[in-house]
Amino acid sequence: MELDEKETLEETVFTNSFIHEGIDYSAYSLLQLAGMAESEITGHSAVELQDAMRLQLIVIKSQLSSYADNNMEKLSGLLNNLYHVQKFSGDWKAFFKVKNALLSSVLSRRKGVPISLGILLIESLKETGFNAHGICFPSGFIVKVDLHGEAVYIDPFNGEIVDLLQLELKVRGQLGNHARLTPDMLQADSSETIIKRYVNVLKAAYIQAESIELALLCSDILLRLDPEDAFEVRDRGFLFQQLECYQLACNDFTYFIEQCPEDPIVNLLKRQIKQMGDELTAQVIH
Repeated sequence: MELDEKETLEETVFTNSFIHEGIDYSAYSLLQLAGMAESEITGHSAVELQDAMRLQLIVIKSQLSSYADNNMEKLSGLLNNLYHVQKFSGDWKAFFKVKNALLSSVLSRRKGVPISLGILLIESLKETGFNAHGICFPSGFIVKVDLHGEAVYIDPFNGEIVDLLQLELKVRGQLGNHARLTPDMLQADSSETIIKRYVNVLKAAYIQAESIELALLCSDILLRLDPEDAFEVRDRGFLFQQLECYQLACNDFTYFIEQCPEDPIVNLLKRQIKQMGDELTAQVIH
């Protein structure tokens, strides 16, 4: 098979792929998985995202060509190139905007939120020879790099290396002053966990933007990965309710009540079901 034919075949397989419950996460990078999700939600080509990232990596690799070993000096060089030369940064002013979550937008604007910047950083690290992983940390996404057996933690929002004391301060700021950093918080998360978090961030951004139909697509992906997630079914019910799909919303709220009868929100959902039932009855009458 000729090289161009092989690349075309690979692009076709990638373009036609989508995230589902039985997907082999090991067959794809985080960037590819996130690209699949973004493509399904927005209709944009996942291959275009891959091509844009390839160009980005050409620049990074050329800047790091003088480094022979994957050491702290090379890591610092990579972070300097991304965050100071190319000006990637977190966007505090529009933290919850869709443009800061979608990887294609983050790659072109060079601004984003921790999870989107983190996925791009992990791709850059791995493609330049580093052993990098993501952590869904309580205060925000963190990137972990293994340097000859020693863990180095990076805040992808600003590209700064953070020590354990700084991480504990982040935990206390998020969970309360009595919270403490624990070893399990520093464990690398699976690709599945990270992609779920990424899609959840996208869903929240679309809800804030009042793009309920697109938020519903995010919810569909999450339920495809975990069909029995009662809390996601509940959230989908709220989206159906906003779209005035009252019967579907009632079905989802009923499922949640059956699965989580002791949850504090149950009484509210029961009232919502009654109100939507009255609305459906009125629609039949008219």
